Amino acid sequence: MSLDTSVLKSILSKSDNEPHIEKFEEQVEQHQVEVPAFQEWRFELTNKDTLKIKLTKGTAEIFGTELSPNYEYTFQGSLKSCISTFSGCTLEYYNCQPSSEYVGEETCMGTLLNLHLALENIRAKGPNGPRVLVIGPKNSGKTSLCRVIASYAEKMDGRPLYVNLNPQEPVFTIPGNLTATAISGMFNIENICLGETITTGPSFYHPKQPLVKNFGLENYRDNLKFYKYLIGQMSGCIEKRLEKSSDVRSSGIIVDTPAFHIGDLDVIQCIIDELKIDILIVVGNERLLVDLKRKLKYDENRLTLLKVAKSSGCVDMDDKLQREIQQRAIKEYFYGISSSPLSPYTMVVNLKDFVFLNPKVLEALNLAFLSGDTADDDSAEAGTGLEASAVTTSFDDYMERLKAPSSSNLENAILAFADDSDLEMGKYIGSPDDTENNTILIKTVSGRNTLGFCYVLHCDDEKGKLKLLIPSPVQHLPTKVLVVTQFRYNE
Repeated sequence: MSLDTSVLKSILSKSDNEPHIEKFEEQVEQHQVEVPAFQEWRFELTNKDTLKIKLTKGTAEIFGTELSPNYEYTFQGSLKSCISTFSGCTLEYYNCQPSSEYVGEETCMGTLLNLHLALENIRAKGPNGPRVLVIGPKNSGKTSLCRVIASYAEKMDGRPLYVNLNPQEPVFTIPGNLTATAISGMFNIENICLGETITTGPSFYHPKQPLVKNFGLENYRDNLKFYKYLIGQMSGCIEKRLEKSSDVRSSGIIVDTPAFHIGDLDVIQCIIDELKIDILIVVGNERLLVDLKRKLKYDENRLTLLKVAKSSGCVDMDDKLQREIQQRAIKEYFYGISSSPLSPYTMVVNLKDFVFLNPKVLEALNLAFLSGDTADDDSAEAGTGLEASAVTTSFDDYMERLKAPSSSNLENAILAFADDSDLEMGKYIGSPDDTENNTILIKTVSGRNTLGFCYVLHCDDEKGKLKLLIPSPVQHLPTKVLVVTQFRYNE
C-alpha cells in the first residue's frame, strides 16, 4: 500500500501553521547567606510557607544534626529554627521568603560542645553512661539542648536513649505521649517529629522504634497522678532496655521535660528517683537551680546540678504555633512528609465491638502562671500533689470508660490502640456499667505500651459505625480497647 504524499504534506503543513509556544522554566529567586564560625542563621516560617535550603560551602548543622553539602532540604509549615556552624558556611535558600531571618552572633554552641565533651568523659570511664535530666521554664531551649547532645553522642557511635516527658511535644510520634527512643541514626530535620517510626514505610533515615506510653492529655498538670504513674512504668521499661543493650547503657539517657518551676518539686523529685538521674541541668533560670539545691532530696555524691544559660536565639512558642505544630505532627504520622509520602488506609468498624476509655482530667490547682523566679520559696509546694502522693491512688483516677460513644465525643478524635493482649475482652465489651470490670481493665491497660494510633473520619450514630484512618492495611485492629485522647485533627 503506497502512502499518499499529499496527505503527508497536509499534516506537515498543519503542524507548521500551529502557534509555537515557548516554555520558560520558572525562575526561582535564590538568596545566599554567609554564616561566620560559631554563629547561626535563624529563620521563621508561617503555616503556608515552604522553604528550600542548600548548604553550598563549609559545614553546618541543625541542633546537632549535620547538613549534607549541596542537598536540598525542604521545610514546610510553621517553624522557628536555626542553622549553626563551627567553621563558617554558605547557605542558599529559595522558594519563599522567611517571615524573619538573620545571623545571630551570640550563641551557646561553645557551651554545648563543652557539655558534650564532659558527658563523653563520663561515658569513657565505665559501663554506665550519664543519666541527664534537662529542666527549665517555658521557651528556654530545653528540647534544642537535648537534641544537640543526643546528636553529638550519636556521632561518637553512641546510642543514647532520648526520653520525652512533655506530652505537648511530638517526638517520634504524635503529641499526647511519653516516649523513650534509642538514637541509632541522625535525626530527620525535615520531619517535625524528628524522624519516622519503623512502621511508616521505607525511609532515607534510620527508622526509630520508640517506646510509647499514652497520656492522652496535653498538660501534665491535668492529671498529675496518672503522669507520675506513667513515669514509673516508663522507668521499668527503660531499665529493661538498658539491660538488653550495652551500647545504650554505656551511652546513657537524656530526658526532656515540660516547663517546670519550683512548684513542681514533687514531679522533679519523682523523675530523679524513678529514672535514677545523676546529672540535672537547669536551663536559663539560676533561681530555680538555687531552689532545687535547697529543697531536693539527693545525695551530692550521686547527683550533679548544673546551669546552662538560655540561648539568645530562643523564641516564644505561643499557643497558635503550638497547635499548628501538633496538627502537622498528626498529619505527618498518617501522610508522611514531601520527601517520603505515605498512603494511609480507611476502615469501617462497629462501635459495639470496642471499649472506649477516656483519660481523666482531675481538678487541681494549676500553677502554670508561676515562673521559677516568682514561685514562693516555702509555700510553692502546697497544692502540687505532695500530699496526694502519699495516698494510695485508685486506677479510676487515671481513666474512665466512655459508656455512650457517639459522634459528639468521637468525631475527629485521635484514638490510641491500648494493648489488650491476654485479656478476655468478651466480658468487658458487653458490660459498660460493670464498675469492677472497668477498674480491672483500666488497671491492666493504662501502663502498657501503646500499639499505634488512628483518626476518626466519621461516626455514624444511626448505624453504629466508625470510619477510621489507619497508617497500615489490616483486616482487624490490633486491639479492642481504644483510648480517646484530648487531641483532635481536621483534614
